[in-house]
Amino acid sequence: MLLVLSGMLLMALLQHVFSRTPVITTAGSGFTTKPAGMITAPSRNTPSWGKLAYTPFALERPQAYFSNELGQAEVQWLFRNYSEARLTALFMSLDLSSEARAFLVDPAKWQRLPDGFRISPPPLLVRDLKPETRAKLYDVLASWPENSQHNPFQFRADGFDEWFSQSGLPPDKVELARKLTYRQGNLLLFSDGAVFSKLATPAESLALVRSLWRVSTFIMSVRIAPDTDANSLLQYWARGERAFSVRPLVESIARLPQGASINVADLLPPFARVRLYTFPPPDDAHAIREDCFWTAMNFFNDRPDDRFFDPKETIATLKSDYVRITDGRKEFGDVLMLFNKEGQALHMCVYIADDVVFTKNGFNVAQPYVLMKLDEMLGWYQHERPFDVMTYRRRSLMQTPVRLSMYRPAQ
Repeated sequence: MLLVLSGMLLMALLQHVFSRTPVITTAGSGFTTKPAGMITAPSRNTPSWGKLAYTPFALERPQAYFSNELGQAEVQWLFRNYSEARLTALFMSLDLSSEARAFLVDPAKWQRLPDGFRISPPPLLVRDLKPETRAKLYDVLASWPENSQHNPFQFRADGFDEWFSQSGLPPDKVELARKLTYRQGNLLLFSDGAVFSKLATPAESLALVRSLWRVSTFIMSVRIAPDTDANSLLQYWARGERAFSVRPLVESIARLPQGASINVADLLPPFARVRLYTFPPPDDAHAIREDCFWTAMNFFNDRPDDRFFDPKETIATLKSDYVRITDGRKEFGDVLMLFNKEGQALHMCVYIADDVVFTKNGFNVAQPYVLMKLDEMLGWYQHERPFDVMTYRRRSLMQTPVRLSMYRPAQ
């Protein structure tokens, strides 16, 4: 009797202590949850988009896109508007072996053109260039679209092993590919397919192409814990009417005792969500026209608007429905537009969070819809520098606040 009375007294005390913050336990599930509507303040160090985590990976290109075409049959470098003295000075400024320097500074090895010179260096000379020399020389060659260096394959600078993981290449050819890569900023570049093909078999060249066409991207997730401020997250991720569909997911995850992570793909509008990490069908005439401008302008649209195939419509809509943001503060859904020094629009993408953008780099159907870091995306347009990046925000998103009332099912 004494033990029973003691237990009853303890239960009464516990009920009194926790009566202000009741804990609801789902019968038979083993999960405990916070009561609906319970909101806690976020950490001062947590940005408005929450705590993010990244899982980088190399997106494989569909089989239907592959061929063993590696570009030009011969290894050629074109130098336009170069005099003989200027070209000699360029080669003398590079850190070259004595054999390579002797070949490259010999005018007899150059083909004279009306506006410059063309050189066909031996594959072994190109293979043995030092990484710093390759980067410096190829930065010059990238100036002219006739050179493969103008539009190289690109990956994250620290991602070589990921880029060529399970490529099917023998170890010596993986090392050959490694020697032929070079760095530009935060990017790892490859433009020597013709050199590789001269030093490898056709099957190895095809395996190289399969790896080169992999696209650097990542899975991005938002960590939600029991103390996460759902309202703060929704203010960022679910502007306007989208809060109705996104809020139940955020609050349901927040009720888990240990929290969980939400894939950012689940927070994107339907247009972007269904396309992320996919390639347009190669035989679809409509998909061939789906360039970066059409993609960015349709980000929030339930049904894609094909008016945005017309650049004039895109510009007109930016002027009428968007506001240019000049304070440097970017938000979810902002359109970023890249202009060259002549004022020509080069690219358009959509800002997500933490300098991550949703982008389709060009109208080529071989380019997928992916998430990329902004600096990596800008690397695709390195040869167009200097350029400006301008930010535009939909007027409707500036005028429509997130609905903060709790979602409640009908009684």
